[in-house]
Formats: sequence, structure tokens, C-alpha cells
Amino acid sequence: MSAGAIHDLSSDPRQGERSVDVLIIGSGCAGATAARALARAGREVLVLEEGGDLTGQKLTQRDGRMYDQLYQDRGGRMTSDLTMAVLQGRVLGGSAVINASDVVPLSDEVLRFWQRKHGLTDYSVEHLEPHRHQALADLRATPIPEEQVNRANRLLREGAAKIGAKGEVMLNNRVGCQGLGTCLIGCPIGAKQNPRVVAIPDALAAGATFLCRARAVRIDDASAELKRVSVRVLDANGYHEVGGFTVRARVVIMAASAVNSTQLVLRSGLGNQHAGKHLSLQPQLGIVARFREQVTPFRGIPQAYAVTEGERFDDERGLWGFRVEAIMGTPGIIASLLPRLGAEVMGAMAAYPQLAASLVLVPDEPSGTVGLTKAGRVRIDYEHKDNHKERLREGAKLAARCYLAAGAYEVEVPMHRPVVVTSERDLALIDAIPFEPCTAPLMSAHQQGGLRMAASEAEGACAQNGLLYGTRDVYCFDAALYPSSSSSHTQAPILATASFLSERLLAKG
Repeated sequence: MSAGAIHDLSSDPRQGERSVDVLIIGSGCAGATAARALARAGREVLVLEEGGDLTGQKLTQRDGRMYDQLYQDRGGRMTSDLTMAVLQGRVLGGSAVINASDVVPLSDEVLRFWQRKHGLTDYSVEHLEPHRHQALADLRATPIPEEQVNRANRLLREGAAKIGAKGEVMLNNRVGCQGLGTCLIGCPIGAKQNPRVVAIPDALAAGATFLCRARAVRIDDASAELKRVSVRVLDANGYHEVGGFTVRARVVIMAASAVNSTQLVLRSGLGNQHAGKHLSLQPQLGIVARFREQVTPFRGIPQAYAVTEGERFDDERGLWGFRVEAIMGTPGIIASLLPRLGAEVMGAMAAYPQLAASLVLVPDEPSGTVGLTKAGRVRIDYEHKDNHKERLREGAKLAARCYLAAGAYEVEVPMHRPVVVTSERDLALIDAIPFEPCTAPLMSAHQQGGLRMAASEAEGACAQNGLLYGTRDVYCFDAALYPSSSSSHTQAPILATASFLSERLLAKG
């Protein structure tokens, strides 16, 4: 078997029609995992990736260029009301190239909930166990060593201990971390054990081919033995379409993310009444604490400690409650999240070395939809339910209490009119936050749903094996399948379910 290759089509946009056994759209946790499994089994595999291949020195650690090149819509993707940033990767290796390297496995509780509530009998603990194990092995998942828990994370932990709130040092997928602190714009030393470092090299060795700057725009003949997928070639920066070609494939696997896989189904005129519905965004709210001491939060692992006091499992809704996780970004993203302009931004950023920050993460009900504009671009609508808002307030109050106990002189919830807490007497100010549209810099980094899997076509868009109802051998293998939050961080669940679904597909023959 000859080794595969990575081709950047922007250097040769005039491509001819191709034919292949298996076409995979997306190269992240789902796509790379499936490519490796199927190529190792002797299948002819072609993978399309809209982004470029950025590794090593190409990851410059410069905010402007990296957000432009590594994020979908250059980091500017938003819900339709501009309330929430929807952060997604667009690079060979997917969103795991730009995440904070947190590993939270797919739990027994979630699997049992999916079986009981959603009738997903195939997703038993026993069936998924080897694939969950493989996911953690691929990630080289280990607890973050104590010497790599930086000062910002330790302050959150110290405050939580003082008020009696439980928490944990998280698992991560780093090997050889040097504490650069730029995880959200890629790791230039390759410490992140993401698909670009693990599954993609394995898939290449097994003969898979990866095409970068290749955007799949439509699937035709979805009920025929050979599907036709229209592909547009992008320029070197991914800004413009400069060419096009068609791929004919017997099997098509969508693995482009919950939003993008759903968008492709809708663009193609496929899917039933559930396609585009049941989207979860897992809202996250930033909290900023200011200290008089040097914290130097931009050095070391940005996200190492989580306060888990507010987490719980709900019999009707699954993973629920909230988490408070320490975090820090590069100067560009931090400045963009502080509700200030001009000289006020410069003054606030002068205190960057004295900041500690957290995210309140809320597992939500599937209350969003993916649709299309008249121009065919993606539109994300989201109903920010009252219970989401209430848990954001509870999480913000817990974060504020932790930071005040750790010695912060003020804690800010960065609303359009900042809410500043200097003592526990001020916590009532957080209770009064209404979370009206465009008033808080909310973020989503773990989109799930849009092509919900179900035991029958009456309940979902895809079958339990990922097959898109109404098609022949058109599958979804990514988080678009999930009927509820799989985890507070999705890379380990996606790796596990993609491995499971690949095994199912190979067993089908």
C-alpha cells in the first residue's frame, strides 16, 4: 500500500473530476478518526478540508493572522441576533487545533441517558467502552501536572477551597508543553495531541489523501450508488473560490462540525423535518478578576482548573448545571471581550498581567437551529432560555466568590454596562443581569446537534449508525448527531463516537 498525501489545491485550482470509494468532508476529530479507520481497513479514502495545513512556524502566535486562518469566518461567526460568537476551527485537524486541550470523556451517565431518553440502544456503555478508551489513548490524556498549573488557575482553586466549592485539575492532551499560553491560536511546537498530530499521520500512512482549501458545497444523487459532491477550490488564504470540480463517491461521510455538516445537508436539499433543528451551543460567559499582584496569566496552560460545584445530571435533560473554568486568551481576544473603547481599552489592557479570567459554561437544551440565508450562507438562530440565563448568573456569582476569596479587589462580568463586584454584598448585581440580546460577550465552542440521531425517522435526522435518513450511504459522524450535551468539552466524545461509527460502517461491508 502506498502512503497518502496532503495537497493544497490553492496552488493548482484547476482540478478534474475524481472518483473514490469513501469521501470524508472535514478533517477534525470525526473526519480524521474515520479516515484512519477506513484507510487501515483497505478502503480508498479522500478527505476534504476547507482550511489550510498550518503547523510549526506557520502558527505564528500572532492574533490577527491566526484568527483569520484558523477560525471559521475568521472568528466572526455569530448567531443571527449577534448575541453569541460561534467559534469553530477551519484548518487541517479541525477545532482541536485551536482548543484549550481539555479532555472530558463521554460519561456512562450520558450514554445511559441517550439510551433511556432518546432510544439510542446501540450506544451502550459496553459498546462504547473500547472506543472511549481509544479516544483517550489518541489524546495521550493525562492530568495536568501540578507544576503546570499556573498562577491564574491556582487563584481560582485557592478561592474555591476557601469557600468550600469542589473542583478538579483537568485532563489534557499535551505532551512536551512549554507553557507558551497561545493554545487558542495553535501550538507551534506540536504539543497538542490533536488529529493533525495523531490520526492524520496514521491515515496518511494507510494511504488516505487529504485535500486542503477544498470546500464541499453540495451533495447530489444521494440515493444513488455513486454520489456526486460539488467542491469549490479556495485561494491560498481561503478568502475566495477560484475553481471547482466534482467528486464521485460510493460512501460520503460528513464530519465538518455540527453547524457545517448541517449546512451542507440543507444546501443539498436533503434531510427530513429534523434537519437543522435541535442545535445546542453550550453558552459560555467570561468573568474577569483583577488582582494587585502579578498573575502573568498568559504564560503556561490557560485552562487547567475547573470548579465543578455547580455540575449535576438532570433526568429529563441530561448533563446540566454549570462549570466555572479558568481561561486566558491572547491580547487580541481579551481586548475584544472587554466592553470598552479607545483609551479605556488601552487602560484595561495595561492591567493584563494582573488579570485572572474564567468561563462559566452551561450545558443547554437543544434550542437552536441551523438555516440558510437567501445567498446560501449559514444562519444560526438560538433561543437563550431562562434556565440558561439563570445558571449563567449562578456560575458568575460562584466565580466572583472564588476570586474575592482569593484576594481579587474586583470581579467584572463584562456586560455592555460592566457589572463590577467588590464584595459579596454586590452579588445581587449579578442576579439583576437580564442577558438581553447583544449585551454580553457570550461564546459557543462546543456546538452539538442539527442532525440529531434517533431510532426512527420520526424522531431525528440520522439513524444510530449515522446514516442520513432518506439517503444511500450518506453519513454524519460528528457532533451534529448528538441529541443532548455529550460533555462539557467535546473532543473526546467526538473521537469515541467517530471510532464507533467507523467500526459499524466497516462491519456493514
